[in-house]
Amino acid sequence: MASQPHTILPRAKKYRYKWHSAIFLAIMFAIAMFAFTASIVSSRAASTPLLDDATMSAAREVASTKLPERVPLAQAEGLQLMLPVYGREVTAIGFHPSADDDAVPLDPIGQQVNGSVIASSLGQVFPQDGTKYVVMSGSGDADIKAMDVGAPAGTNVFAPVDGVVTGIKAYQEEGQCPDIEINIQPQSQPRLTVALSHLDYPQVSLGQPVRTGTTRIGSVRAMDGCLNQSLRQYTYDNGNHLQMQVDLVK
Repeated sequence: MASQPHTILPRAKKYRYKWHSAIFLAIMFAIAMFAFTASIVSSRAASTPLLDDATMSAAREVASTKLPERVPLAQAEGLQLMLPVYGREVTAIGFHPSADDDAVPLDPIGQQVNGSVIASSLGQVFPQDGTKYVVMSGSGDADIKAMDVGAPAGTNVFAPVDGVVTGIKAYQEEGQCPDIEINIQPQSQPRLTVALSHLDYPQVSLGQPVRTGTTRIGSVRAMDGCLNQSLRQYTYDNGNHLQMQVDLVK
């Protein structure tokens, strides 16, 4: 009598079982990895939120801010007025009279050069032999009581002296041009006040201490739209500038 053959599972069924097992394991692994990644992303989002536009804008502004070089431009009653803007932004430096009876005479520091154009270059405005400046037409030495520091509108302006902010005033220049003036009482000369005008976007408040070349007080205002600026005779642009003068405290 012939023996019965042994029962053997077909190879096809055996391989089909392994194939389904591999797919199942791959799917489970993918699900586990997805869950793990999602948990990491979620935890990071909770601890480090995305920066909003205002924060990013402020960061860019801080990164691009350049402080002025410590360069004296003039002196009055023993007080030195230092460069209030970054040197390479300067288009020209000009001295002229002031209509304010309380303004004290300024003594320019540097070399007078009344040329037609002074290029925006640190090497040309601030050479090794001293600052170059112009005296406006018709101004005698006794009449020099104000100083224009030419720079493009929007240029950051910093305190020219150490002191305290004693005044912030909005007014109309020549009755037609909106303007802002900031007054600083110098730490070394409390009987004087430094008046800065043609400013925009004030960055200081009353009573705030300021430091020379470090504390930002605002930016250069665009005055060329409503004011005929004399400094334009000595620059390549429309003559936008910061004006500074020293007054006696009443």
